[in-house]
Amino acid sequence: MSRRLLIWVVFVVIGTVLWLFTSCNSPVSHNTGSDRTIVISEKPEVDSSKVLSTMELYRAKRYSDLSAAFADPVEIVHKLVLNGQKLGVLSAEIGQLIYLSTFDVAFNDLSGLPDEMSKLHYLQGFYANGNRLTQFPEQILLLPLLNRLDLSENQIQEIPVDIEVMCQLVRLSMERNHITRLPVEIYKLDHLEILELKENGLSVIPAGISNLTSLKILNLAHNQLTTLPKEITTMTLHLEELHLQGNPMSSEEIAWLQEAMPSTRIRY
Repeated sequence: MSRRLLIWVVFVVIGTVLWLFTSCNSPVSHNTGSDRTIVISEKPEVDSSKVLSTMELYRAKRYSDLSAAFADPVEIVHKLVLNGQKLGVLSAEIGQLIYLSTFDVAFNDLSGLPDEMSKLHYLQGFYANGNRLTQFPEQILLLPLLNRLDLSENQIQEIPVDIEVMCQLVRLSMERNHITRLPVEIYKLDHLEILELKENGLSVIPAGISNLTSLKILNLAHNQLTTLPKEITTMTLHLEELHLQGNPMSSEEIAWLQEAMPSTRIRY
């Protein structure tokens, strides 16, 4: 490789990295419909040397008790699984475990999360399904590495427009909640591969869904959908599965989708 070509490649790589960082960390402000305006600041920076790879996370020690996790040095506590312990309340002390990569608090009767959750800058996977959350937890919006999020089986009524700042998300599970409207800002999650919205109250999927260019699985089963935006047919080359069971869709609509999306497995 010539020196000139090498310099050009370096500039392209650096430019791409800077673009991704800027697009995921730019400040965003939204008016909530009242007099209050939510301002999203920049995401915190992390030390890349402390970010666990998939294999390192797989091999990491699994803690299933808070006291045991707090007894060990904070830098070695990466995986905390408190599934089904009926905690009721999550202690604010959780913010001390700053190097957590995986955190599972499913089925713990939680109605909220402590503000200290926002300190878990190295969190990659957060699982809070099967609780009593009524709102999407704002504490996790700016976690820079969070790419797998499961908030299924709660009582959440809406996905906030600020979801757009979580552009690093690869999987978002919001099944069995009370969501009746999908914000168009969710279409800015261009790394999203799996979107699960089964058993909500959705009657309309707004236009713009084709912007989810990485999406492989879309689960819309058991909602109130009678049709989908026509543009969804342009996603057939990368959308592997489309789940539509339990929706009041006509046989003509299903047949049209099947014909227009031959590379997508459509379940109905």
